[in-house]
Amino acid sequence: MVRMKLVEFYRDAILMAAEKLFEQKGYEGTSVDEIASKTGISKTTLYSYFDSKELIWDTLVCRYMEKILSDARKAADGEAPFEIRYYTLCFDIAARFEEHPVIYRGTLGKVPVDLGFETGEAINEAIADFIRSGIREGYVRKDIDIYPLVMMMWSSISGIILMAKDKEEYLKMRFDISRHDYLMKAFCMLLEGVK
Repeated sequence: MVRMKLVEFYRDAILMAAEKLFEQKGYEGTSVDEIASKTGISKTTLYSYFDSKELIWDTLVCRYMEKILSDARKAADGEAPFEIRYYTLCFDIAARFEEHPVIYRGTLGKVPVDLGFETGEAINEAIADFIRSGIREGYVRKDIDIYPLVMMMWSSISGIILMAKDKEEYLKMRFDISRHDYLMKAFCMLLEGVK
């Protein structure tokens, strides 16, 4: 029991240190030596908990996916009208990006099947349930193909969030629109497509 708690403690410490470094320096710019040093352990000790930097990264991405799953389930199970739950989900995901933009981008790439498949599928099912609730409420078209819409919503919401961040200065200069206002308009336009 004590051994298990110690293992969990060190794994969490390594992940916390790696998360900070990845967010500061990116995946490529972060070394295992730096993660070990920031954790206060040797590289050898780090390797007894994680086989590679890639496994540390994948574990962080999968943990982050669990948070997105929580947001998606909240949207699917909520009692507010569909439109309110939709905007809440969109802005919850945007807030997750603000907290950890590097790791958020990692959720959009290849995620190892052995680590993230079940969570990814659970996110898809939660979003599908959310869409079904919109159909039941009469907000989403009944003839809509749910699973392609799940992928389209996920990729579109993520793309909108990334564009808003990467082009924030341009949006202000060219259109005199804040990032938040751009997000609201874009999310609204996306929603209009499912009615």
